[in-house]
Amino acid sequence: MHALLHTHETDQPIAFFSGAYGNLPALRACLADADAQGASLKVFLGDATGCCGHSDETIQMLLEQCQVLIAGNLEEQAAIGSLSCGCGYGEGEDNRLSCQAHAYSLESLGEESRLQISQWPQSGVIATPFGRILLCHGSPDQNNEFLYESQLDDARLTAWLTENDCAAMACTHTGLPWVRQLAGQRVAFNAGVVGKPDHDGDPAVHYALLRWQGGKPIVTLQRVEYDQRAWVTQLRAEGIDEIFLSPLETGVWTVGVASLPEVERGRAPLAG
Repeated sequence: MHALLHTHETDQPIAFFSGAYGNLPALRACLADADAQGASLKVFLGDATGCCGHSDETIQMLLEQCQVLIAGNLEEQAAIGSLSCGCGYGEGEDNRLSCQAHAYSLESLGEESRLQISQWPQSGVIATPFGRILLCHGSPDQNNEFLYESQLDDARLTAWLTENDCAAMACTHTGLPWVRQLAGQRVAFNAGVVGKPDHDGDPAVHYALLRWQGGKPIVTLQRVEYDQRAWVTQLRAEGIDEIFLSPLETGVWTVGVASLPEVERGRAPLAG
């Protein structure tokens, strides 16, 4: 059983964020949208830092805004000063570039922030009046496991919920959001990431919002726009490599694509 991290005593919405990657304006826009939706609890599912730098500022914003925070693979690696991102990519170039982004993020990570993220748990549970919610970064079994929508095993998802007496499970890591309704009015979902688009040609970013209707968890994936052009201009002036800037403008990934399953790789619109 995973540890209880928080008790949420109201029926108001809960917002789930992840994968900030140092993208301050995108994170700020998603937090503001959650406030507008009436979210009374904000949960961060890991990977605060990344290719956009601004690590200390991002972590501080999360500490101020989120009541529950868990560690992704990037927090795990940064906490011990490792230059490996620990992403778990199967394709070598994807792994190399992700480690390059992680190494860059360490340049703006101060000691106080490093100590803060070293205390974040890898997983946990939120208790609500209508049921418990299981939190993880990759999966409840492995922090950097990729749970892709095209490869989901409903029996495995259900087993995790049953083992932890939960009505819902929130994960991330893939950067590609999905919602899977399961038997017994239960649900598993990937919250997507707020630091980059989801490889579909749309520069907007996403987070997940959970509401309870008649005791049933209902999850929506919130699409959020922000001024990515101004942000890219700033990052370019700061010396960020173009391979990390292109997805913010185009909505199409340049890193991680080779490691995607065929279905997820095909999310991007055809050129021309």
